[in-house]
Amino acid sequence: MNQSPSVLQKLSQMYPQMSPSQQAIADVILRDPESSAFYNVAELAREASVSESTVTRFATFLGFSGFPGLSRELQEWVRSRLTTGQRFQLSRGTAKAEQQTVLQYFEEDANNLNFMMERIDLGALERVVKLLLSAKRIGIVSSRSTLALGTFLDFYLNLLGKETLLFDGEPRTVDRLHRLQEDDVLVGIGFARYTRFSVDSLAIGKKRGARIVVMTDYPSSPLCPYADEVLYAPTSIASHMDSFVAPMSLLTAILRSMFHQDYEKATNLLTEMEEAWSGLGIYYDPANS
Repeated sequence: MNQSPSVLQKLSQMYPQMSPSQQAIADVILRDPESSAFYNVAELAREASVSESTVTRFATFLGFSGFPGLSRELQEWVRSRLTTGQRFQLSRGTAKAEQQTVLQYFEEDANNLNFMMERIDLGALERVVKLLLSAKRIGIVSSRSTLALGTFLDFYLNLLGKETLLFDGEPRTVDRLHRLQEDDVLVGIGFARYTRFSVDSLAIGKKRGARIVVMTDYPSSPLCPYADEVLYAPTSIASHMDSFVAPMSLLTAILRSMFHQDYEKATNLLTEMEEAWSGLGIYYDPANS
């Protein structure tokens, strides 16, 4: 299957049709794509000695809806090639992380949320909700930093009375992959850098006939070829750390939809659980302190 040209290949191919100002921007990116990937509009404009509006029009000229689309494709290219340590060094060199304020970090997270809202496939999200509601058993593949997301999903699926299997790479959980059957759904959560365990686990689940749901960042993710349904959530910020604000929001939306569509069952289960929690003294009660 022919792969689409990378953003750098696209720049080179379209270079002869560019205006001098556009070529100046392309020169900056082609000369140092690793740094350019984490520039904002103002920084890229300054490096190319052009206006910010010229940078925005340049992104549109390349076929993107705006600068964020160009930036994210460049970041995808970079993130697939750099180690965590290299990304940390890059973020310090280009984004001047030591000078950034906390409010700027919040803004980056908000940008990821806005980008997810713009690209979300609501039909796919609805199909995922139905798959999870009808599944006999739900497996969750999440390892390393994404384990927090998998644990969150596992916790609330159990509140819906779902039988779950959490696969985190620990040897005892790997053995449970062979319990998966055709009536089961396997949810794979993975973002760049993708773990070999996650990819291999989805391959096993697919071979055993389970339906595969993938939550990832890019269409080029190695998790995507195994998926029956894919939901995208951006995680990229100019840092060695990923931002899981958007993925967590997406998981929350899925779970809320499940609770809403299975309202009566969820209400009965939560009522029963609340009685058990009260009897076990799970939660702090100031009246009994």
